[in-house]
Amino acid sequence: MKGKLLKLKSKLGSVIRKSYELPLWKWLIACFVISVVEGVLLEILGRRSILSPFVFIFHNPVVFVYNILIIFFTLSISLLFKRRGFVMGFISILWIAVGAINFVLLGYRITPFSAIDFLMFSDVLSMFNIYFNLPQRIAIVVSVIVFIIIIVLAFLKTPIVKGKVNYIQGSIVVLISFTLVYAATFVALETSLISDKFTNLGTAYKSYGFVYCFANSVIDQGISKPDDYSKNVIDSIANEALETQKDVSDIKWPYKNNKKQLPDIIVIQLESFIDIGRVRGVHTDKESIPNFKQFQKDYPSGFLTVPAIGAGTANTEFEILTGMKSKIFGAGEYPYKTVLTHTPCESMAQLLLREGYGTHAIHNNKAKFYSRDETYANLGFQSFTSLEYMLHFNRTQTGWAKDDCLQEEILKALDCDEESDFVFTISVQGHGRYPKNELKCIEHVKVSLDSEDPELTNQFGYFVNQCYEMDQMIGKLKKSLDKRGKDYIMLLYGDHIPSLTFEDDQFMTGEQNQTEYVIISNFDSGLEDRDMYSYEMSDYLMRALGFKPGIMQDIHKAYFDEDPDATSDPVTDIETDLSDNQALDNTIYDKNVHEIQYDMLYGEKYVYDLIEPYQRIDMRLGLYDIKINSISYNASTGSIIARGDNFTNFSKIIINNERYPTTYIDEHTIMIIPDEVSEPPQIGDVFTVAQIDKDKHELSRSNVITYLGE
Repeated sequence: MKGKLLKLKSKLGSVIRKSYELPLWKWLIACFVISVVEGVLLEILGRRSILSPFVFIFHNPVVFVYNILIIFFTLSISLLFKRRGFVMGFISILWIAVGAINFVLLGYRITPFSAIDFLMFSDVLSMFNIYFNLPQRIAIVVSVIVFIIIIVLAFLKTPIVKGKVNYIQGSIVVLISFTLVYAATFVALETSLISDKFTNLGTAYKSYGFVYCFANSVIDQGISKPDDYSKNVIDSIANEALETQKDVSDIKWPYKNNKKQLPDIIVIQLESFIDIGRVRGVHTDKESIPNFKQFQKDYPSGFLTVPAIGAGTANTEFEILTGMKSKIFGAGEYPYKTVLTHTPCESMAQLLLREGYGTHAIHNNKAKFYSRDETYANLGFQSFTSLEYMLHFNRTQTGWAKDDCLQEEILKALDCDEESDFVFTISVQGHGRYPKNELKCIEHVKVSLDSEDPELTNQFGYFVNQCYEMDQMIGKLKKSLDKRGKDYIMLLYGDHIPSLTFEDDQFMTGEQNQTEYVIISNFDSGLEDRDMYSYEMSDYLMRALGFKPGIMQDIHKAYFDEDPDATSDPVTDIETDLSDNQALDNTIYDKNVHEIQYDMLYGEKYVYDLIEPYQRIDMRLGLYDIKINSISYNASTGSIIARGDNFTNFSKIIINNERYPTTYIDEHTIMIIPDEVSEPPQIGDVFTVAQIDKDKHELSRSNVITYLGE
């Protein structure tokens, strides 16, 4: 056996060495053949089908050849290295690796793999145990280790080009292949063979091929600079838009102790929440979201067109809060993970802060998910209560926190001060992965499918029952808000459809990129039923409540054609049933949104000559301070006990800057048990308590006390 392996190794090395001696034209042919094979394989992986890629190639041969050119260009770079065989093999393996990752991800979500997922790596690791069972986790770790070993061995063992590398020849080939790709991209975009505006990432990957779409996601980040960007252009757009600030509802809010009694504003984004009754072929033995359905009858409601399908919570959230369009950013980009980590941005929180509101964010998931612990400060939130700061919560059997904890946290935020509050809440209970092999939940609602597929029935059954429990939470919350006796308005909506398998025509009402919303209030808001885009919602609410809108809301009001008969999506530039004037209006609207979003987030910020600039807020994590009052040592048990306020399961004792495993007793008591400490505390030791998430990140610290002995 060993002899055979040595013989194979020798033969392979000989083949690689001989390939170095091939004339350039033969090597280029070989390179092109490899590109074609890889292109087909990547489409098979991306479509999770053997036949679908060939249908794509047959109907879109030019687009497929364009994808092949991109692979060929990357492989041609190997001509510039002495280890040509290794570099070409390494690049080929990288393409197959991203294709394989895409194949795996599409088994758990609808959105394909893109460059932004690299920035989401820490978030992916935190969900590793939820999405993969133990054998799968072991297989993934082993695969990564094997991959690294193969790459290292290949580097060490691959033959080197004898003599000097012909860098001139190699550079010419690379330059020509790059020029071909660049020219082909320009022509394809101009002739609409491809597009660089991906309204739906999944659809784009199917229409334009995996290679182009993934490559575009690597290159295309942020917002491109408009060709005519200048101070004069921004001033012209903003001046006209600012005129719409006069068009707000004239509401006379009551006064108490000479202070205007503004309503509390609660916004709840419900994870993957939809009415399953919209879906053809799925049946339930009773209404799955009875409270939400009743609210729709009693209050203004409609379909909400969101920028995500099956995933992408943060982009729906971004559009609701800011009035900005996420599709103007790079393919698959999450602004929460890029520009908003360091740039203050106009949002409902920033605007309401100026109206005297307290601004609070709540999410029953980890603080660092989608970098919310950084971005919320730039969006104007004064506090952010994440799971690490919640005292009471339960988990689903798949590991997500249930939403029944949100009612308590929302009421805490509303009652924490005398002022009116804006509370933005993101739920997580409805999150996938949805179990296939068993229901793994309490069966409040029995679900059946026309297909009678047992795995799919379990998945839909689990999802529907999570929605039922989420619906119970919002029902109880409304009753609690009514009892408080203070004016309030509450927006409820789903962030996107769940990451389940849906056919294109399976939705009997609405589309796959639409969820439902309802606006509840205990006063006459003057609002009516209406379908809208998620980026319109902030303008809709702010004007209805009589508040001065922001520049993005002004842009929507001034330029967006709201003709109810128009069915165009201004993101995609597709118009139907529109007059020429209406189409022109939305073209201008698109352009102006692009100009203003670029200026506010990436440009020279000319618009701030006309409006007050937004600032990063000194945001606190958790609504109340975590405080340590005393340290004691129990000599009989050998335990170190910390007493204080607002401890949670994520509170850890730190002694002299060293973290210790900590046992949670209750919100006032935590301890280090004897097994975790080798000696009693010493006089002069410095103690503090830190909130540590499950990935070992430190989020905040309490006050500091010095141990003075018993």
